[in-house]
Amino acid sequence: MGALIVGDFPRLHARRDGVAIAYIDGTTHLTWQQVDERVNRLCHGLRKSYGIAAGDRIAILSQNCHEYAELMFAASRLAAIYTGLNTRHHPTEMAQQIRDSGSKLLILGPGFETVGAELVAKAGVYSLTLGTSPGGYESLLATSAVTDIPSHGDENAPYTLTYTSGTTGEPKGAIISSRNEVGFCQSMAWAAETRHDDRAILVLPMFHKGGQFCIMHPAYFGLTTVILPNPEPNAMLAAIEQHRPSFGVLVPTVMKMMIDAMANDDNRQRDLSSLRHYMYGSNPITLPVLRQFTKLFSCTMSQIGGIGTEGGVALVLSRVDHQQAMADPALEQRLTSCGRVQPGFEMMLVDEEDRPVVMGERGEMLFRGDAFISGYWQRPEASARLWRGGWLRSGDIGRIDAEGFVYYVDRKAGRIKTGAETVYAREVEAVLRESPLVGEVVVVGVPDETWGEAVWACVERSIGVIASSDSEDEQCIQRFVRERMAGFKVPKRILFVEQLPRTALGKLAISEVRSLLFERNSQGKESPSLEST
Repeated sequence: MGALIVGDFPRLHARRDGVAIAYIDGTTHLTWQQVDERVNRLCHGLRKSYGIAAGDRIAILSQNCHEYAELMFAASRLAAIYTGLNTRHHPTEMAQQIRDSGSKLLILGPGFETVGAELVAKAGVYSLTLGTSPGGYESLLATSAVTDIPSHGDENAPYTLTYTSGTTGEPKGAIISSRNEVGFCQSMAWAAETRHDDRAILVLPMFHKGGQFCIMHPAYFGLTTVILPNPEPNAMLAAIEQHRPSFGVLVPTVMKMMIDAMANDDNRQRDLSSLRHYMYGSNPITLPVLRQFTKLFSCTMSQIGGIGTEGGVALVLSRVDHQQAMADPALEQRLTSCGRVQPGFEMMLVDEEDRPVVMGERGEMLFRGDAFISGYWQRPEASARLWRGGWLRSGDIGRIDAEGFVYYVDRKAGRIKTGAETVYAREVEAVLRESPLVGEVVVVGVPDETWGEAVWACVERSIGVIASSDSEDEQCIQRFVRERMAGFKVPKRILFVEQLPRTALGKLAISEVRSLLFERNSQGKESPSLEST
């Protein structure tokens, strides 16, 4: 056997401790021995019935389930490649991903039969339905051989195409190898302070990188994972009480949902004492939410960060750093950081001419380490832009302080050049969120004949706010910002919407907002007259 591949995980744990529980999925409990055997059967069935061979692609459309994990392992064992479809996407977007990946087989979870039929017609793929229906997944396993599928041992072979969310541009298939995944698993172990008796809970969607590393990190170590189909807070709290997970990964949106759910009398009585540690990331979080969560759930926390789909958990605000910052007002600012670069990774900050910046200055964040992808599927130009000089270009602007804490400033695309000035969208967004009129906001630069780019904002009003006219609220918010920032940073136009577009993880879909504001700008709607300084 060559190097370790993802498909080896169940085999190794079946040999080491085959009776240990691998997955708890509703009423289903599977040992590592059972998972290993099911993966072997799945490999034989996919080969015989659908001709799946090395390099072939398989698309999966399903909520979280143990079969999803089995398909991930099987793809790796066959040297095939799976790609998870976003369950919230429109069928047209799903069909585009199937065609872009060149998938020849579509796996359908319960509830997706109708859209699956549409995708089969649009994309011309075979389909296989999960469950016990005749001719379905379980029938395929039952009629397939259980003999072992030898490991091909190629750690650099792609085993998944994980498509970027498209928050800042067109979705692309990130090519993830076993080497990348193992590097990711190891980076998660540092952040989670993983223990041999840990038990994980999975609620993030498995089609997303977040759910992918949440299922693979415990699988790498042979731990039990409690799988929930989605992050419904009452079901999560019930599962914690019943199945006793000790750690997991959340996003701030789900953390707030869990806090709100604890107001329910039934949930307040639950025994949640098994939880020892939660990791969070992806979106900004407020200090009140952090304090509420740690008080209600009596667990330690760490913040994880990096560059999402393209890489591993390169930045961690560790449990110790987190506790110190929560306890000491003088250190509280560290909670707004991404933490420090963790073992196994390197980071460098450079200016626009790729020269390293000095400590405290802003620069683009460059990374390297085993967890980072080699490039994007069938996009050589984008892949070439991603890597340069042996460093992966994150497209994010950050700074680092004397203690090594890294602070995210903005996405590079969020750097707005207006006249001779540079405005960081995230900085303006932070001030806008302080306005009592603003619930959530995205700031972008739009083309402007006078200034090159103009600062525009797209705003959700705060819940419960009695709205005036858009123009009156716009002027009120602009005055609020002007009192706190330089005039050239004040949004020249504010567009109000009922709900900003979001990804499946609750992240704001910046590219969709940008398209909306660009469209409004192209329609010739004049922005209010504002001083630029």
